[in-house]
Parts: sequence; structure tokens; C-alpha cells
Amino acid sequence: MKKILLVAGVLAALLPLNAQDLPMPSPTATLSQRIGLTDFTVVYSRPGVKDRAIFGELVPYGKMWRTGANMNTTVEFSTDVTIGGIKVPAGKYSFFTIPDEHSWEIILNSKTDHSGTSGYDKANDVARFSVKPNYEHFMETFTIEFNSIINGTANMVLSWDKTHVLIPVKVDVIAQAEINIENAIANASEEDKWRVYRNSANYYMQNRIELDQALEYMNLSIAANNKSWYSYWLLAEIQAEKGDKKSAVKSAKTALKMGTEQAEEKGEEFGYAKLINEDIEMWKAK
Repeated sequence: MKKILLVAGVLAALLPLNAQDLPMPSPTATLSQRIGLTDFTVVYSRPGVKDRAIFGELVPYGKMWRTGANMNTTVEFSTDVTIGGIKVPAGKYSFFTIPDEHSWEIILNSKTDHSGTSGYDKANDVARFSVKPNYEHFMETFTIEFNSIINGTANMVLSWDKTHVLIPVKVDVIAQAEINIENAIANASEEDKWRVYRNSANYYMQNRIELDQALEYMNLSIAANNKSWYSYWLLAEIQAEKGDKKSAVKSAKTALKMGTEQAEEKGEEFGYAKLINEDIEMWKAK
């Protein structure tokens, strides 16, 4: 009986140790970023400089690096992307690098559960390309981030110590948007379809693309619901962008009259009157 109690006591003493949650030297991080209509997820561990010499020493030049610590870094994207000029299908990939002083080799590999670089097989590579490093401000903790996100393009940036590596990323946001537009129109109820047409036209207008299609969508939107002053203002902007200033002025005047009347019915001032009047005068001058 005493022996049983002794064993139970030892186990009870060990349980808290086994359950301890202690800080990791290189904590794991998950980065989520939407670029265009594509969702990127990066999972990696973040070592610190800790007064050590990093590249060329702790991380040797010319040798494959897990690009972080612990398990291999992974990158996942929800649609096909172009990274480093190479088109890669949607999916999850391990992410390796081979650092050098003047050039870094970037590698995406279809096997995603390497312990560091152990078990790596070049046959599973889906992309391999080179980029040049920059040497700028100091970064204590290894960091992966996305910046310069503009119209479906971005840079995936690796930063540690004074080394910064920019990896160009591009997604076909227009093609995906057009698929989404077609699906939204097909699935919209009749009472909501005018909004879907207008939202689609607004997307094209904001990106200055497919203006003929934008104009067609706005005509369909107004045919389905001609009670929205904003619809006429958006129509005017599209007409002006296409070079039809005369029609743009006419549509803008309709928007101004309608918006003013609707605001007066509520006992309010029409807040967009000044902007619309400025557009009208600008288009008249041209």
C-alpha cells in the first residue's frame, strides 16, 4: 500500500512538469494575408539574432536553410499564383532558401512535413528561382511579411539581422474577380440583382478596366432600379472615363437632382452635392 501511494505521489509531482507551457526560443508564428482575392498563409518559427553572427555563420552561405527554425516553413495560397516569375498551383508547400551574399535561391517543395531540411528531395520541387538580398535596417527577430500590396501584386519579405530578401508575388485578381462577378449575377435574386450589377461596374471603374462591360452593367442596374442617385453618379463617372463627357454631365445632373430631392424629403442637406457639381463643371470644361 505504501508503495502504491509513493508511485501515485511521484506521478502527481510529475504531471505539472509534463503539462508546463514554457516559452520557445524560436516561437511559431502564423501570417495570414489576402492579396487580391487570394489568401496566403505562412507558418514559420522566429529565431532571434541574440548577439550572434547570422548569415555566413549561424546560417552558412551556400547551404539549404529551413528559413526559420524547428520544422520547415510552409506557405499556402488559395488560388494559383506567380511567385518569382514562376506559376505555382494553389496549395501548401514547404519553403526553403539557400542564402548567399549576393543571391538567394528560393525553393517551394510539395512535401510539407520536413524536420528542418531532413528528408528534402529535389524531385518534389515545384519552383526554384533566385533573388538578390538587400542590406538595410537591423531586425532582431526573423520576420516574414507581405508589403507593397497593389492590384494583385506584392512582395513577400524575409528579414533578419540586416538582410532583407524581397520575393515578387502576383495573382490573377481580374480573372478571379470576373468568375466571382458571373457567379454573383447568376445567383442573385431579382430584387438584389441591380446591386450586383452596380457593384460589378464599380469594380471595373475603380480599376479602369473593361469599361464597356461596366457601362453595360450600369445600364442593367438602372433598368432594374432607377431610384438610386448613386447609380447615376457612377454611370456618369464611367461615361466620363470612356470620353463621353456630354452623357456624363447629363447623368450627373440626374444624380444631383435625385439626391437633393431624397435628402430634402428627410429634412437633410445632400452631402454629395458639392462633389457632383465639381464633376459637372470639370466635364463641361473638357
